[in-house]
This record gives sequence, structure tokens and C-alpha cells, in this order.
Amino acid sequence: MDHTKPNLRIVEAKEMEPLADFDHTPVTSPTGDTLGSVDGFVVDSASGDPCYIVVDAGGWFKSRHFLLPMQNAHLDGAQHCVTADLSKDAVNEFPGFDKSEFRELR
Repeated sequence: MDHTKPNLRIVEAKEMEPLADFDHTPVTSPTGDTLGSVDGFVVDSASGDPCYIVVDAGGWFKSRHFLLPMQNAHLDGAQHCVTADLSKDAVNEFPGFDKSEFRELR
């Protein structure tokens, strides 16, 4: 697929260890609703800056992933979770995406 932003790459959360332990970190709304868990990050390969958090929203038979813009996320170190400044209803409107749309950062 020819991506509109070819410099964006995906990094699995487990590959961030030992620098940081984000794999399966809960992602919640400001009201405490569970939105999913951290599965990875989409980063700009030119700058190294993270652009999105890849959130696994779960599902019975197949995981649904969505991208949470970094500007909508806050890391709560005390609770070891990521809080999105979005409601569960808003996130349910986000389109899902296929992780294979991005090449891996190497």
C-alpha cells in the first residue's frame, strides 16, 4: 500500500523494553472506562517522535486496533495506565485499522 505518510513506521510495545514497559498498559477514558491496551506506537522515522499509540480494543474472536493521537493521551505513572482525553463513545467512532498498513521501524 502506498501510504500518504511514508515516513511513519510501527513499533510493537514489547520492542520498547527495557527502555519502557508499555506492552498491554491499560488505556482508559477520563471517566475510567476501559478503551483497550497499548499494543504499539506509530513513530515518525525521520524524527523518532511518536505520533500515535496503537490501542488493542479487544474483541471476542479478533482484535480491533485503533490509533490514539499522542496529543490525546496522558501517561499516568502512578496508576500505570494511559488516559485518553476522549470518551468511550468517541473512540467507538474511530475507524479500525490494519497494523500491516505501516512498515516496521528497523
